[in-house]
Amino acid sequence: MKRMVSVFICILAIIFSFNLSVQAAKPAPVANTVIVEKTVDNEPSDTTQFTITLLKDGKVHAQGLVTVGNPLIFSNLPDGRYSVSEASVEDYTLVSISPSSVRASKGGTYTFKVVNHKDTVEPPPPPPPPPTDIYYVALGDSIGTGATSRGTTSSYVIGFYNYLVNANPGVTVTLRNLSTNGDDSSDLLGKLRADTNCTGDVAKATILTMNIGGNNVLPAGESSFSKINHTVAEEGTLRFESDYPLIIEEIRRCNPTVEIITMTLFNPYNSVSIRYYEGDPVLHQEVEFYAGRINAKIREVTDTKYRYAEVHDVWKANYADVGKMGSVTYFYPSALFKFTRDPHPNQTGQNVLTEMMKSAYLNTP
Repeated sequence: MKRMVSVFICILAIIFSFNLSVQAAKPAPVANTVIVEKTVDNEPSDTTQFTITLLKDGKVHAQGLVTVGNPLIFSNLPDGRYSVSEASVEDYTLVSISPSSVRASKGGTYTFKVVNHKDTVEPPPPPPPPPTDIYYVALGDSIGTGATSRGTTSSYVIGFYNYLVNANPGVTVTLRNLSTNGDDSSDLLGKLRADTNCTGDVAKATILTMNIGGNNVLPAGESSFSKINHTVAEEGTLRFESDYPLIIEEIRRCNPTVEIITMTLFNPYNSVSIRYYEGDPVLHQEVEFYAGRINAKIREVTDTKYRYAEVHDVWKANYADVGKMGSVTYFYPSALFKFTRDPHPNQTGQNVLTEMMKSAYLNTP
């Protein structure tokens, strides 16, 4: 019996010794590794640093910096569920983090891929160029000077100059009004041709206004403008048709870039009959034949820096066709003073011309 007890105790001792040796040989748990790789999808060589936070089981565990091509490695991590988040960086948008989380165990290595997009940042607009001084030159006749048989009006040239000054604060606007009473197209062409070396004001101009052609046909109005001398009107119209393209050519010879703003020639006669001027509708039609040809030459110029105010058509529709040319010209005095008829614009007419030239300059209807 004692022998059996001794054998049994020996067996238990062997088993207990074996268990101890097995437990001593069991390896310790291996730590986990988390790798964070960075990509900026539209900037493969981006060098910006991004702050990454590693969370274990929803709680902050560690932080580090990652850049494109330089992964962030968290090592010696215990088992658990891990996820990462990224601090926002100005001008970058987080696109994705994949996977959203991992279950780390048994010494595994787990990789998170974090993708960003670099936002397109519009560069600030360049500063505006310094203001350019304006050299305004006016060519023309007495409509440009404001001279009339009733005294001098403030012409559209002055009105347009004042507009340029007010519209361009901080800019020096210089006016050279070369308009001359009585000039016709041939006079103006001769003056432009005389500047053989382009040293005059036209060559310096940044803006040029012009009105010409009225004196080509004005002498045809005889007997206080109660009849038309067609021989004189035809001769003056033919000269204008020849001169006008050459006038534009001479301006461009000396100044290829100047903005040219001109106007069509208005017909001073009402196209409808009013008291004491019952014959004017016929005279209106006679003048239209010549004014139409002059205006055709003004309108046919093809030049990207050339514009004209459509004075003829607007004044015909708004004034001549309703018997109101006397509201914008001195052409309709009372019956006792018919002999003083003057086709020049009055101050109201000059103010209307100013607004029309401004609209033409701004290229608006």
